[in-house]
Amino acid sequence: MSRSTADLVLLTTALRHLDPAPDAGLSQEERDRADAAFARIVATPPGAPVPVEPDRPHRSRRRRRIRNRLLVAAGLAGAVGVAGPALLLGGGSAYGTWTPKPEPLTAAAAIEAGVTCRAALAVPDRGERVALAERRGTWTYVLLTGPRGEAACVMPEDLVASGRPDDRERSKGFLGTYTPDPSAPPVLAPDGLDEDSAMESSTDEGWLVWTSGHVGSGVTGVTVHTSTGLDIEATVAGGRFAAWWPSVEQSSEHPSETWSYTVHLADGSTRRSTG
Repeated sequence: MSRSTADLVLLTTALRHLDPAPDAGLSQEERDRADAAFARIVATPPGAPVPVEPDRPHRSRRRRRIRNRLLVAAGLAGAVGVAGPALLLGGGSAYGTWTPKPEPLTAAAAIEAGVTCRAALAVPDRGERVALAERRGTWTYVLLTGPRGEAACVMPEDLVASGRPDDRERSKGFLGTYTPDPSAPPVLAPDGLDEDSAMESSTDEGWLVWTSGHVGSGVTGVTVHTSTGLDIEATVAGGRFAAWWPSVEQSSEHPSETWSYTVHLADGSTRRSTG
């Protein structure tokens, strides 16, 4: 997929986030909420974050074969307009700098991300190692695996640098999962792929989707194809894969995303998979 196509999808996502209400059929309460959201956006100085509605709850969704037992979504906001202005104006939003191709982390940076992820989730160190670590734009994804626990986090750069984030730092936007008793890895054919976790949720930047799982010994790469038109290069290492991408909150007008995979094999061939 061309960069221009990816930019168009991201721009469409941002515009949808800027719309504070459905097209029609609003109650008086919904009209008042939309007017208040519009007033906050207009009153916000350029470059400043848009204040969120203080009493509007956030929501997260899990889907498909999710085995994670604990979901932490610290500092999430469901209010409109948080991600959109920065993305449209080039203000450095993580979603504005997101790329379909990940940037691998150095060994030192991966260890730092793992330490921060564990601290943010407040989980014990049971010898888990960093299995995957990547950066897309200004956000980092890290996966820690071990026989007695498995953790994964999506975090902004400034939170990773903090090492041991407190509640205020986590409120900048953070998603994480922890499984204290992970299932044994599946037995896969060399060209196999097994998606064992997928999640739709939000940070203060907006909605996102992440997916992860296991791959066979002959798999050297995985491409995710989304129903919104994105082609995303997953990070693959040590028999695991993971990817995440910006999304839109599910509604009657915007149904939940679907996706499929292309598995790239060591012999140069490819095959399609639904996970």
